[in-house]
Amino acid sequence: MAVSARDKKALLTLLEQAQLVYLLTRLPKKQVLDDPKDVARLEESLAAMRAAARDLSASLRETHTGVQWDELAAKPDSPDLLWRRAKRLGPQVLRQLRPLLAGEPEAAFMLDPTADVATKAKAVKTATPRSRTKRE
Repeated sequence: MAVSARDKKALLTLLEQAQLVYLLTRLPKKQVLDDPKDVARLEESLAAMRAAARDLSASLRETHTGVQWDELAAKPDSPDLLWRRAKRLGPQVLRQLRPLLAGEPEAAFMLDPTADVATKAKAVKTATPRSRTKRE
């Protein structure tokens, strides 16, 4: 599906804000909700996502039903609801809409919550422990 220039601009803004929301929700809930600056940052990011979603064309929103557009459009009334929506919507938006910008240089370094995380293999200890000698 070809994306218009207007939709591309709105998608970039939406995905940039979704990345911030996603990263904030990777932190412990108590840590984020206990800090007023983090709560404000989360509210601002969701509000920016809401504004960018309004700028998307109706046809794009209708074809991508994997995103809960009505939930994104509603403003949460408590920090707990804000957290739940952010936890649900951040990765959802990234998973569903990031492929629309595949091949675009602006989207080359965007987060992908579906990517496999490569973990470092732990080194196996091969040295045997020293035996303790008895002192007489």
